[in-house]
Amino acid sequence: MVPFLSTVTTFLWILLLYIFIHIGAEHIGFLRNLSLNSIVIAYPIAGNREFLLRTKELFLILGSIALFVEITKASHASKFGAIETLTSYVVSIVFIVMFFSVTWAQNATFLILSIMSLIDATGGFMIELNAARKDINVS
Repeated sequence: MVPFLSTVTTFLWILLLYIFIHIGAEHIGFLRNLSLNSIVIAYPIAGNREFLLRTKELFLILGSIALFVEITKASHASKFGAIETLTSYVVSIVFIVMFFSVTWAQNATFLILSIMSLIDATGGFMIELNAARKDINVS
């Protein structure tokens, strides 16, 4: 049996969280006032200046970490590599389709996450292709 968590791309969890924040706001009380511009962290730096971290920047940070995790996962040999690559492409396609068809997904944050997801899928495929080429000694 294939372990579910090891074959699912990290970007799927980010996509589900993004959807949950937008759709769940109608049904879950504490999400009602949450938007992409909601301030998550406000920290005074110097003088009258403050460091502000909004939800949209938090998504981009999570996306960067997810991209690192996925490229690291792709660089290690795995018997489920093809399944991981396939799920990465499926998630990338969902990101792109949602960007063009869902109103609340038509913003720069979602576009950048879509591009990161596509880089993950393509990078994972290239890494696997090179690893397979080395395994069968094709030059």
